[in-house]
Amino acid sequence: MKKLYSLLLFIVVGILSANAQVVDETFVQPTAYKAAKITVIKELSDGKILLGGNIQFFKEKKVSNLIRLNADYSLDETFVFNGDPKSEIKDVKFQSNGNIIVLTTIDNFGFADYFKLYQLNANGETLKEVSTIFNATAIAVQADDKILVTGGAIGYYDFTSCYLKRFNSDFSLDETFKNDLAFNASTNNVLVSSNGIYVGGLFTAIDGITKNSLVKLNSDGVIDTTFDVGAGANGSAFSMTLQDDGKIIVGGNFSHIVDGLPSNNMCRLNLDGSIDTSFSAQYYNYANSVITIKDSHLYVDAGINDGTTFGYHLIRLKPDGSLDENFNRIKLNEFGGDYFVSSFVNGKIFYNNSEYTGNRYGISISDLEGNAIDASELKPSKPGSFQAGSYFDGKLVVKGDFVKINNVETYGIALLDANGDVDESFVFPTYRGDIKQIQVVNNSVFVGTKTQFINLDANGKLIKDFNFKVDSDLLEIQQFNVFDNGKILLTDQWNLVLLNEQGIQESKFILNSDSNFWITNLRFEMQNDKVLCAGQFESFGAGYRPKSKLMRFNIDKTIDESFNTNVGADGAINRINILDSGEIIIAGNFFNYNNVSVPNQIVKLSKDGEMDLKFNENLSLYHIGYSEYHDYRKIEVIDGVIYITEGDAKVTAINLDGTLKKDFEMPAVIDNITDLVAVENKEETAPKTDRKATLENSTNNYMFAMGTTKSTTGVSSVIVKVNLGKSGSLSVGPTPEKLASKVQVFPVPVQEKLNLSFSTTILPNKISVYSANGKELYTAKVQSADNLEVDMSQFSSGIYFVKLFSDSGVITKKIVKK
Repeated sequence: MKKLYSLLLFIVVGILSANAQVVDETFVQPTAYKAAKITVIKELSDGKILLGGNIQFFKEKKVSNLIRLNADYSLDETFVFNGDPKSEIKDVKFQSNGNIIVLTTIDNFGFADYFKLYQLNANGETLKEVSTIFNATAIAVQADDKILVTGGAIGYYDFTSCYLKRFNSDFSLDETFKNDLAFNASTNNVLVSSNGIYVGGLFTAIDGITKNSLVKLNSDGVIDTTFDVGAGANGSAFSMTLQDDGKIIVGGNFSHIVDGLPSNNMCRLNLDGSIDTSFSAQYYNYANSVITIKDSHLYVDAGINDGTTFGYHLIRLKPDGSLDENFNRIKLNEFGGDYFVSSFVNGKIFYNNSEYTGNRYGISISDLEGNAIDASELKPSKPGSFQAGSYFDGKLVVKGDFVKINNVETYGIALLDANGDVDESFVFPTYRGDIKQIQVVNNSVFVGTKTQFINLDANGKLIKDFNFKVDSDLLEIQQFNVFDNGKILLTDQWNLVLLNEQGIQESKFILNSDSNFWITNLRFEMQNDKVLCAGQFESFGAGYRPKSKLMRFNIDKTIDESFNTNVGADGAINRINILDSGEIIIAGNFFNYNNVSVPNQIVKLSKDGEMDLKFNENLSLYHIGYSEYHDYRKIEVIDGVIYITEGDAKVTAINLDGTLKKDFEMPAVIDNITDLVAVENKEETAPKTDRKATLENSTNNYMFAMGTTKSTTGVSSVIVKVNLGKSGSLSVGPTPEKLASKVQVFPVPVQEKLNLSFSTTILPNKISVYSANGKELYTAKVQSADNLEVDMSQFSSGIYFVKLFSDSGVITKKIVKK
């Protein structure tokens, strides 16, 4: 009887596994890379270069935020930093014996254990570390190798003041220094010179003594009363740079008088703290940025308005603060003034914040006159992100924040085939802004960013750049739809206009005729040949609460009177989905629609706007998500099932009548889902302008899920292909494929070292590599799940399988060796 029971159990589990929602392992998850965050650039005495920040890869090799490069920009693999991989480098200083002092933080959040101070030897090995430096903001190293650390945050962990501490070279607290100095507000920077110690911040008093923004201390930490800056920065942050003569360059926000007029631009302080009137500049920089000095000239990141546009540039100032016109100013990113850093290396300028204007990996090079120098061998990066998808010529087209996927360099857009391989023939070579939307029409891709609207061919080359700001009433791009006849419907969230195929405004929809209201949060979807539009009506009227309405227009701009607009929603409508039947699903931040209470903030309407009350009733029998407020990211309909995803990664499946699909469970471990994309069977071929693909030739239903997942080494972005099972047979089982979704491998394809990361629920104890014909080629015990690597450099090119053995089961991942 026991044997019969075991056999029956085996059969049942097998059936469940066959029909469960599982990850399709034939789709090899691609790896997205974006420019590293560079916070430290240092030239070493032997000509090598130290880079720090949030750097997780260098030329696809896994690294840990602090790296050393050879003079030819190759990675110096003799330098290895083994600090917390989740902590980014905030600052680096050097001691006289070559030891390196490193300040790290995790995302700059104010938690006590998120800040550490390391002492490394010349090859990155940790000698000492200190974690009792809550909210450390800056460090400095004295000539005697003692270390100053400033920071703190009033109100956290019973902190009533901010601090400045000094450590001996062995990291013991220096008892000869006044370590109990109490600043009454934040400190942001610290400098050391032969004249004394300078501390800057938002404070107005130290130990009860008035000192605005900047104070000079003697070597024992006692206040130097001969130095006084008067009003200082009046509670604003600023940067400080020390000149060789002991004077201090202040990046901005110090109130002073220039030519008889008040100014908050850059200034220079004399040795007694007074304003140096021989220095006058028309520029300022961010408090978290660095001004560098070479040959008495200042290299500054500054916002410049040339009369038509505003942008950040690296400029050079003369010793008196005037602009050096002989320097070719260097354009930086849109927000290039934030955390800007530059350094002089081998007679060249290395600078960050340039992934969209210079080297795509965020660190670029120029000569001392501002002329660009090739930096293509500098490739520090960190994980990029996949945000949304559509289909193009039978392939998945993805958009996101990345400069490379696998080994294909492309800005923000890429094509993937059914197995996850990147189409190398399609490359978007230049950055044009964060991508809002993509649409595929007649073998070309339309791309909308906030400020640009363009059309690309099948290889990613530019066909047309539409000048919508000149040719229409639009201020920006929020959403668009390109019709088969070439005409384009667009909204900037305030207006809805129709452009002809040349991009010239042809007509404008009249959305509201009441001057007491205006419309925002505008969005639309096409319902066959009609435009279904949702807008949020706003008013300055006292006590008015914003309401949203659905409106339907004919393509000739006339209102469709057959649609039931009625009262609408008592909040924002953020999602509209048109079913194949013409029925409408809407979702958003509302609790009532047409004065009817709405459970779960989702409504189903007939094709002409009548509310489906039975759907509403069924929806009230259960709760979606974890809160009464919902952040719905995507609604996708597959084979009569509505899949709804929220920002917390919960995916709920409901039937078209509003009842819950109880036998659905999302298998992939995704902590934040950004998009769901349906894949249809070949029997149900959809038009190329549709979001649905024709990649499968079976009765199974598939869906792509995009988002981010957390692992032991941080957060990474993933695309998971989910087999939803056959129509009407969704069920849940504890399958190996579900375990596989908890493991990430990179890079893809691999050339040398294969890296693996895991969700915190997976603890592997053994790893093996097999050839395509099943021969075991490598096996090893897993001592730690952190930074697990397999050296694949001696393996031939081809397909391999990695097996991970754990108490949860055996996990198999397909990999490609280049």
